[in-house]
Amino acid sequence: MALHAQAAAHLAAAAGAPGVAAMTVREAREAMWGYLTLQRPAPPMVVEHRFVPGPSADLPIRILRPVVADGAQPAIVVLHGSGWVAANLDMVDEPARVLARDTGLPVITVGYQKAPEHPFPTPLEDCVAAVRWVVDHAAELGVDPARIALVGDSAGGNLAAATTRELTRDGVAIAAQALLYPALDARRAHPSYALFARGFGLDADDMAWFWGHYLGETDPLDARVSPLLEPDLVGLPPTFVASAENDVLRDEAEEYAERLRAAAVPVTARRYAGMIHGFWWMDGVLDGARELQCDVADFLGGALRAGSATRTARSRGDDGKRRRRAT
Repeated sequence: MALHAQAAAHLAAAAGAPGVAAMTVREAREAMWGYLTLQRPAPPMVVEHRFVPGPSADLPIRILRPVVADGAQPAIVVLHGSGWVAANLDMVDEPARVLARDTGLPVITVGYQKAPEHPFPTPLEDCVAAVRWVVDHAAELGVDPARIALVGDSAGGNLAAATTRELTRDGVAIAAQALLYPALDARRAHPSYALFARGFGLDADDMAWFWGHYLGETDPLDARVSPLLEPDLVGLPPTFVASAENDVLRDEAEEYAERLRAAAVPVTARRYAGMIHGFWWMDGVLDGARELQCDVADFLGGALRAGSATRTARSRGDDGKRRRRAT
């Protein structure tokens, strides 16, 4: 469980900062902007800003297009991490653009409403509505409604897993999902919670704070908030699950991957050695972030371009070379 040297250096630099659990909601939202200083410059591309109708509010989305293509393309919808409380489309803009560049596919980011003003089920309902809108407007967007994937990190991974399950049950075919260190069990009882309770960037108390704001009066055993507790995972699409070695959420992500396998769902699961929670957003300081970016792009390329070459010619880093794959 050794920290990567870069992760250790980042944690040491941030050691004096208070944890989210000691903050007000406003303070937590302001602190989240710090992630922007940990990212590389965002690659340029065509960006379209739109609002789409949600159940209780219009929702902002961004459509990122790395290339102008003829015909309908596969598309990727990103539900960003936030602890269901903080962050917005700006926070995930750089990793989403990198994903669009690496896959050569349009990426759509969704701005769902946040707790505590809008606790469960509002964020989930927003995400379900936004993905339905993409499917229903596929022709207008130039995307193939049968080849749409979901990506979510942390709380966004929770929403991606729950959204995929809701839509699959309703007959909307999601082609693939990628869940990056997802929060999947509101009980917070896995051994990794004790192993990494403090000092690894996301404390156990921080997750209790986030879950408390999201759940409100909701039963934590409700599978819509705790996808790990969903009794029937049969029929879900091919799934990529990433876990960070030093993360309170590690064990629940890995258990979910095993449950998917047991339900005959094709799964690619990787634990990233030495990494910490949130590293997808940290490619300016952690080489492991680039590993994750490439792995997600490879997985989605294969899942969305079945029968064609799954690896596109794309930048692999500043030197253009593929870094060693994480394990």
